[in-house]
Amino acid sequence: MGLFGSSKDFFGLDIGSTAVRIVQLQGGGARPSLLAYGSATIPFGMAESDGKLDMQNLGEIIKKLLNESRIATKNVVTALPGSAVFTAVVKLPLMNQGELAKAIRYQAEQNIPLKIKDVKIDWQVLRTDQTKNQMVVMIVAAPTSKVERMMSLLEYAGLEVEALETSSIAVSRSLVSPNDPLVMIVDIGGTSTELTIIENGIVSHCRSLPSAGYALTRAISHNLGLDQNQAEQFKRKFGLAQDKLEGQVYKTMRPILANIVDEIQRSAKFYLEEFGGNVTKVILTGGSSKIPELVSFLSANLNLEIEVGNPWASVSYPANYQDQLQKNAYEFALAIGLASREN
Repeated sequence: MGLFGSSKDFFGLDIGSTAVRIVQLQGGGARPSLLAYGSATIPFGMAESDGKLDMQNLGEIIKKLLNESRIATKNVVTALPGSAVFTAVVKLPLMNQGELAKAIRYQAEQNIPLKIKDVKIDWQVLRTDQTKNQMVVMIVAAPTSKVERMMSLLEYAGLEVEALETSSIAVSRSLVSPNDPLVMIVDIGGTSTELTIIENGIVSHCRSLPSAGYALTRAISHNLGLDQNQAEQFKRKFGLAQDKLEGQVYKTMRPILANIVDEIQRSAKFYLEEFGGNVTKVILTGGSSKIPELVSFLSANLNLEIEVGNPWASVSYPANYQDQLQKNAYEFALAIGLASREN
């Protein structure tokens, strides 16, 4: 599901809070081949800025990265972050496409906290039940201003937009196979944490939380009297180990992570009550997924299987790339998912 269609050779572009990442794949099926990839750091705040100069500078960074990575195509698939879009899953009577289009507009008006004239809407039928005469539909609405800003940014980079997706759908494509049980992806990024439930390979529930990596770093900085760089280093070095620094880093991060745990449980409970599906596994990704002892912390508090996602697992690449790709695999989940979108 995307806000626009795709039909040509393209690459995936992830514009994150502090870096841009690109991936180009070749061939479809279960294991496409890696053609090119790369990343470049950007100043914090640049990706969210509406300033023309910031957007032009970001466009130039993307151009340089494409040149260094030897990606020739100008066709790009990129994503809007979950925090920038609104999603709603609704139950409707079975109906034809014409009736569904009218029903979607009405449901969007009821469930999306913006005026319909100010958003672009897409939807996907998640499942149908003939015995209950019922269909379950996910509605995705993106503010037109966010879409137009993204289009302008990519124009500065000299790119042609082939598809614009939501980050949760693209990440699920790179981390979950259709054969997986009912799972939840917990993507702890810099500024937001995305919770995505996938059933039978289909994204069926999305939520975005403001608690994420930078909130953890700020808390460590404030509580331990460190500057931001030192706090980030403490987070990555000591993490949730209770025997390091008398557990001070653990004690500082615990309330924020406990809130994320509560929201994971709330989403899983909602899904069980609404759709009868029981989440059996959490796939962890995002920049904060490598915090020491985070897997143990989540396992103990959720009583679920916790797995750190590896988006390169379904990609074919030369054996001598193994070490460098796995070193920061979690960083490329979104770019790989965008690059592996089917035409």
